Parts: sequence; structure tokens; C-alpha cells
Amino acid sequence: MKNRAITGISAIILGLLTAGVPNFVLPVCHHCQEMMMKCIWAAKAEYGIGVLIVFLGILLAFAESEEIRTGISAALGFIGILTILVARVLIGFCDGSCDPECSCRPLTAPLMTVFGVLCAVIFFANVFYLIKKKNT
Repeated sequence: MKNRAITGISAIILGLLTAGVPNFVLPVCHHCQEMMMKCIWAAKAEYGIGVLIVFLGILLAFAESEEIRTGISAALGFIGILTILVARVLIGFCDGSCDPECSCRPLTAPLMTVFGVLCAVIFFANVFYLIKKKNT
């Protein structure tokens, strides 16, 4: 029960941060919105990924079977890697040179990378914990 609550709440918080930071806390600057730059699409993709993390976190908190929780945790770990890839490789945020007050790349991409790394590390560690717990 304790593992379910901790990992479920962790996933929900990370999902809310992943969805909220590039869209509400550090939104895409006005200049990038007018030019329809790639940072808009990266923010939208991160929003979708964050919502997916929240839903999987809810499932993780309420799933009783260790096998199901192992699978959900593995999925969350890979989604954390996807979060990093969207921010850095697949879409990316602009380089911040479009406007002196641009907040797209200088702050958002590193934060998305941190959230992705946290998601991957926490949930891959949970996979190993659940597998070890099952085998003992």
C-alpha cells in the first residue's frame, strides 16, 4: 500500500509539472506564438505527455497487482525518456534568440529534461524494486 501511494502521487505530481510548466508556468513567448515556431508544438506535446503521466499515476495508485504496477512503472519510465526526447531532440524548444525576453529554450527545456530524468529514474527504480520484492 505504501509503495502504491508514494509512486502514484509522485507520478501525478510529475505529470502535472510536465503538463503545466511549458504551458502555464513558463509559457511560450508571444513572438514564438506569432511565428508558429517549434516551441509551441513542443509545449503541446509535453502537455499531452504530462496528462498521460497523470492518468498512469492514478492507475498506479489504485492497481493492486504487483505485475500490473511493474508494467505501469516501466511505461512511466519510458514516458520519462520520451519527455526528454521531445524537449531536446524530436521537437525541441527554440534557442531563445527570437526575442530578448524569450523563455522558451533557456528555462523550459532544462526543466523538461529534469522532469523526464526524474520520471525515468523513479519508475525504473520502482520496476526493479517490484521485481526484487516479487522474487524474494
